[in-house]
Amino acid sequence: YEVADTSLEDIKYVLHPKFRADQIAKLDFNTAYSRGLDGSDYLPGFIGLNNIKETDFVNAVVQCLAHIPPLRNFFMDAASYKGRDSTLVSQFGQLMRKIWSSRNFKGQVSPHELLQAIGNASNKRFRIGRQSDPAEFIVWILNALHEGLGGTRRAGSSVVHNTFQGELRMVTEKAKKKVRPYENPEFERTSGHVNFLYLQLELPPAPLFKDEMEENVIPQVPLYTILQKFNGRTIHQLITGERRQYIITRPPKFLILQIKRFTRNNFFKEKNPTIVNFPVKNLELREYCDVPKGVATKYDLVGAVSHEGKPEGGIYKSFVVNRGDGEWFEMQDLF
Repeated sequence: YEVADTSLEDIKYVLHPKFRADQIAKLDFNTAYSRGLDGSDYLPGFIGLNNIKETDFVNAVVQCLAHIPPLRNFFMDAASYKGRDSTLVSQFGQLMRKIWSSRNFKGQVSPHELLQAIGNASNKRFRIGRQSDPAEFIVWILNALHEGLGGTRRAGSSVVHNTFQGELRMVTEKAKKKVRPYENPEFERTSGHVNFLYLQLELPPAPLFKDEMEENVIPQVPLYTILQKFNGRTIHQLITGERRQYIITRPPKFLILQIKRFTRNNFFKEKNPTIVNFPVKNLELREYCDVPKGVATKYDLVGAVSHEGKPEGGIYKSFVVNRGDGEWFEMQDLF
């Protein structure tokens, strides 16, 4: 016999939330709190994710991706990827809808099913119980989602590439022949274009001295300074001896910047503590782009991932903005 009980409908919706097109269009403008079935208040889209065991690196990345409108909106409608035989795609979409649901049991959800799918799809490279680097993880999951959605090398073949893929012009200078130390080598110059999903930025070396209070000096650097790598003039020396220059020729709709803080040698892992100062709104990248007038080169920050603690451990957390009122939220596991 079929049991007619309205509470069962609530349970069904919590497990498999659904959104209409008009609801998806209004997600970024909502500032109203919802009440969970346990009586707690929460803001849809800004809820905690359980840290199963050292999975905060996944949570931090997922929280940011849940606030990228083109990607999120695509996954809010399961019909967008109907017929795709990818557990990772299915579970990622399911978690996106739970994060934004206004009818959750409480103000947090479990990413356990997605974590299992990630472990299987990555051959245990990213798994429950082992801390990993969010910078490595976000590149992997974007490529894995792209492939799971049937994406190819062709530009714009998935929502992932439509949202995050840009293009660089890369000029490479390679010595024509080996020369003696006191001789100036002749370089062979080649130019080509490469696609990218993120740009990696290097920090200047941290100072080794302390101030008069015997405390470590934490340097600060403007984001524009470390972006000089992509101005088309700065020479980037590779360990192979080649020299390269980069400039953006197709800015992506959403730009991912990875600031390289960690280095590892034969003995231990080090973290560069340099503070990077950046604008939250109107980051102008015109200087680092070779594009026609009229092409947008200005960006507003929508999310960030930070690390706190020692290099070999510590925790990862994310910061995301509510477009409805401009308020920023710090997201750490259960929030």
